[in-house]
Amino acid sequence: MPSSTAMDSYASLIAAPMTVAQRKHLLKQLQSPATISTLRRPEILMDFFTDSLDMGDLGLAVPALQGLFHLITSRNLDYPSFYPRLYALLDKDLLHSKYRSRVLRHLDVFLAPQNHLPAATIASFIKRLSRLCLFAPPSAIVAIVPFIYNLLKTYPTTTFMIHRPPYPPYTKFKHNLGNDPFNPTESNPQLTNAIDSSLWELETLRSHYHPTVASIARIISEQFTKQQYNLEDFLDHGYASLLESDLTKKDKKPPVVEYKIPRTIFSEEPSDDDAGSHERMDRLLDIWDFEC
Repeated sequence: MPSSTAMDSYASLIAAPMTVAQRKHLLKQLQSPATISTLRRPEILMDFFTDSLDMGDLGLAVPALQGLFHLITSRNLDYPSFYPRLYALLDKDLLHSKYRSRVLRHLDVFLAPQNHLPAATIASFIKRLSRLCLFAPPSAIVAIVPFIYNLLKTYPTTTFMIHRPPYPPYTKFKHNLGNDPFNPTESNPQLTNAIDSSLWELETLRSHYHPTVASIARIISEQFTKQQYNLEDFLDHGYASLLESDLTKKDKKPPVVEYKIPRTIFSEEPSDDDAGSHERMDRLLDIWDFEC
């Protein structure tokens, strides 16, 4: 299709009234860089993308951000609110939604080092994701922790957040013990003070009830010998896959069990293996009062 014809066609489509389902279908086509590159004046899509972003639907916001990012990087579009809008997407519902894997894939591109982002912005995304892990399902946490590892490895200036003590940094005073300088209500990732905070949330995950989460959370406290983790190995995990991995896991050593099986629980007869068990059992029976 010629670029002028395509532009006229899409210009008429985005100007016409449409339902949410129709907008999602159109966004699915227009978010592709291959489609945008066929347009002679792709700047006409800017208002369509921003309007879709303002509708508050995660299914619309994700492809709209991808389209905006392509316009920013390829057409020098000036949109200073891109990263604050991206930061706002990381809310308490994201890690429970079906768009979780798609957002993390886009984040991997949006936060890449070639975008030359300041360390304070990267620290805000790391801290925000770490905080969300406290309330996320295990299948989401096993994807978030390797993602944070990759960010810390890519941006070494943010690694100070790992072992920073929970009191104001660079001071000898501990009267504010437990105070976190991170401001979770700040919408601008440049101003959250996350760079002065610590990743105590990831330390908490080491005591998680799910053994897979507790195991993978330990990679943050160990030496960063691995260059990068392949996110595709973690993004599509669910409860079924986590359960299957636990059931098929091979034990490194046999579990500890009772090697002497008791013959009875309450009995006046002494055990053959313990001559003093008769006396102890008498005392136990005196303490307990059984009523029928």
